[in-house]
Amino acid sequence: MQKLNFLVADDAGFIRDLVKRALKSQFSQCQIDEAVNGRKTQSLITRNRYDLVLCDWEMPELSGLEVLQWLRAEETARGDGKTPFIMVTSRGDKSHVVQAVEAGVSDYIGKPFSNDQLLRKVFKALSVNHKGLIRSILKGQAAMAKPQTVHGESASVLTAGMAKEAPQASTSDGSANVLTAGSVSSKLAQTSGKQTGKTATTTKAVLRSSKGQWPGVVRDINLTQVAIQFAFEEVLPPGLLDQVVVDLQMPNQPDSVARINGFVTDIALKEQSRDCRRANVGVKFVDDDPQKMEWLSRLVAAVRR
Repeated sequence: MQKLNFLVADDAGFIRDLVKRALKSQFSQCQIDEAVNGRKTQSLITRNRYDLVLCDWEMPELSGLEVLQWLRAEETARGDGKTPFIMVTSRGDKSHVVQAVEAGVSDYIGKPFSNDQLLRKVFKALSVNHKGLIRSILKGQAAMAKPQTVHGESASVLTAGMAKEAPQASTSDGSANVLTAGSVSSKLAQTSGKQTGKTATTTKAVLRSSKGQWPGVVRDINLTQVAIQFAFEEVLPPGLLDQVVVDLQMPNQPDSVARINGFVTDIALKEQSRDCRRANVGVKFVDDDPQKMEWLSRLVAAVRR
């Protein structure tokens, strides 16, 4: 099999490992370089040629968008073809998708994602320059037997593609993305039950996985993990070790929201009943971004006053 060179850029080692594992599952002979910030990403691209770059948006020193803009400017100046570039990020709102498209992104995938979702994006990006290789892989993969979902997307419909990848769990007030919209439903607080005493201020959150999203409230939080209580209906909660993103809102500041990457460490129903539709979930944070950690420090201080 042809050897491909990948660059995976993300400040969170947990996310880099997930991406590397997905790539190696299909490209056993590939070379994968890693970068923990934007400057390192830029340096590696300067020294090497990559068949595909998978880059986080929110990174220290240089953002993924700044790296992409620099790369496209360099390629234009040299007269080179465009390096396939997939933005991998927890920023899922339409305005950020538009920015990435305008900067020349090849494709865009929102965190959290499943292996299948990521690989569909990878196959699509690689099919531009390695169509024969991707076609041979798809022929042997029953799970990837729908080439129209790999080749049929265009940059103009990236937003619609993201909506299919992350089906949204319904909320009590019908709002599917309450934090992004900047208007968290006051009804969420009613499902939180009695405060534990560890947090003095109600802090709203949205838990997101590749299966859906669930608005809720923070029961406890520190710099490394968070406990969230939420209600669910048709879409079941994420499972142990599932990749998730937690959207956290600063108390009394609806426009101040951070999206923290993590994975599920524990989950428990509020009642021992098959009809129970409320759960508590524990999430371990995996982000190393200093800006996110500084924001998280302020949030912890605010809710524990």
